[in-house]
Amino acid sequence: MSSVISTRAQRLSIGLYDTCSIQELSLVPRVEGYKLLVNGHLEDVPKETELAVRRDGKVLQVTLESKILPLVSQIALVHSDPLAQIGVKLVRPHAEERIYEGNLNLYVDFGRVMCINLVDQEVYIAGVALAEVGARAKPELYKAQALLIRTYLMSNRSKHLEEGFNLCDQVHCQAYKGSARKYPQIYAATRETAGFVLQDSEGNLITSVFHANCGGQTASARDVWMTETRYLQSVRDPYCRQSRGASWKKKVLLADWIRFLQSKGVPTQNFGISGYLYRSETREGMYQLPGGYAVPFRDLREYFNLKSSWFDVVVEGGYVYLSGRGYGHGIGLCQEGAIRMAEQGKSASEIINFYFRGVQIVKLK
Repeated sequence: MSSVISTRAQRLSIGLYDTCSIQELSLVPRVEGYKLLVNGHLEDVPKETELAVRRDGKVLQVTLESKILPLVSQIALVHSDPLAQIGVKLVRPHAEERIYEGNLNLYVDFGRVMCINLVDQEVYIAGVALAEVGARAKPELYKAQALLIRTYLMSNRSKHLEEGFNLCDQVHCQAYKGSARKYPQIYAATRETAGFVLQDSEGNLITSVFHANCGGQTASARDVWMTETRYLQSVRDPYCRQSRGASWKKKVLLADWIRFLQSKGVPTQNFGISGYLYRSETREGMYQLPGGYAVPFRDLREYFNLKSSWFDVVVEGGYVYLSGRGYGHGIGLCQEGAIRMAEQGKSASEIINFYFRGVQIVKLK
């Protein structure tokens, strides 16, 4: 796999701080050449010069070098180089500065300042890889992650089009916190996999899911989503078991546990304490209860905000004690397991094919 990040590659629009109601922020170009586009006119914004932007009702108040500009509905900061960088710092609410590449488009909608990053596709993929697995992984792990990120992108690039951008920066799209430029190993991995995606045996882009830690066994799509997917089968994973996310514990009031089960139609009035007990050495989709009743572990995870849907259940003294394995939904690639595989010398292809059975790495035409 070899390619380069092209300066003419396709760009994406990413909604930044998607869950944050931005009212005021500060923008600072880190290179020369940025221009402010307002009402069809371009104005130079010198390097390291602050551009302050504040919501004023349905419009923006913009201040550049102590000069307050007329109220406008929209502004853009543009640069001819897609690798040019700009700092973004939230003032209200407060958030630390992040560095982004490319252009920014700002306007008011949904009672907040919308901040959209127009960014080169491969630069975005590198940024997501950094946000997802950090800066200390091995190159083959970054390659595997880049393949998954790009595949997801190709399948979901219209996810937020009704809101005016391709994807947001949150985990329900893909986590994106800005530039990975400081980490050349991530950029190198992205370049090496540029243009490559993952397909199933029928030539369709796969559902490229991943999670933090599977606890020693990944989940099948059937057990979590109730849909059969040939390449998303449960896999025994010896690589992640000693990782920090491999186990967890939580205590829940028995009364709350019973109340939830009753909401699912389970007649708990006939149960003794032993009726709630559950132990398993392997992942299962359903929490089996006396009388043939069962509740999906996925539902319990979501309602009680549990780290995973794989856990044992013990009842004592009015509480339910949960001993769990893994962190996340458990389907697809286990990130902590994949990190260990890369550290042991496994290739990106070996990592992908361990977690996704029968998929192919192919280059888009």
